[in-house]
Amino acid sequence: MIRRPGHLADRTVPVGTPAPVDGLDLDLAARNVAAAGGSANRFRAAFGAGQAAAGSTALDPVHLAGIAGWRAGVLGLREDALSRIAAAMPAAADAIAAALGMDATDLEPFLEHQRRDRFWWPGRAEQRGYVCAVGGFAGLGGAWTQPPTGGRPLGTDGAFAVRTGERWWRIDADVWGSRLTPLRAVDEPEEGLGGLASLVTFPDSYLAWIHVADAA
Repeated sequence: MIRRPGHLADRTVPVGTPAPVDGLDLDLAARNVAAAGGSANRFRAAFGAGQAAAGSTALDPVHLAGIAGWRAGVLGLREDALSRIAAAMPAAADAIAAALGMDATDLEPFLEHQRRDRFWWPGRAEQRGYVCAVGGFAGLGGAWTQPPTGGRPLGTDGAFAVRTGERWWRIDADVWGSRLTPLRAVDEPEEGLGGLASLVTFPDSYLAWIHVADAA
């Protein structure tokens, strides 16, 4: 398991250098990705990898940008990216797989699982179901000064709450991105109906882990 905040799926990342596209400001797109909580560098790499693999495939650069933005960790682009992928399949399968940073043979299983499980990725079973770690010690660049406790689902897919000291935090996440938001409410958040994933904390760790218990 990783010991710093991050997503285990990012151990295999897209590799590419984007080429200029008429009518699409890639620098602005990268800045927007960063502002939305993603990685500008990962966006550029994913976009460039998709471009390089597209060959003669007519993959709309705007579609590719949306897919690359999701791959870079922007949670809000998940549904849009999946729609763009569906519209471009199967002709652009190689370019999509390259942008996502996975083998083309893993693309169909990935898309099938993502329809019901926002945390699925091809290597999850080998990592014992762990998806990502969030938080971390503030002294090492993380978010928290005390270990998290009391993790619970909030009833929204991919949303959890956890407490550090007297403060509650909301965690939103999927396979490639996560967002921490401090909660203003004084009362602890009401636990919602849990989904496939759970939030795991340890007394001696400043990380909170998202874990899916199935062996898929």
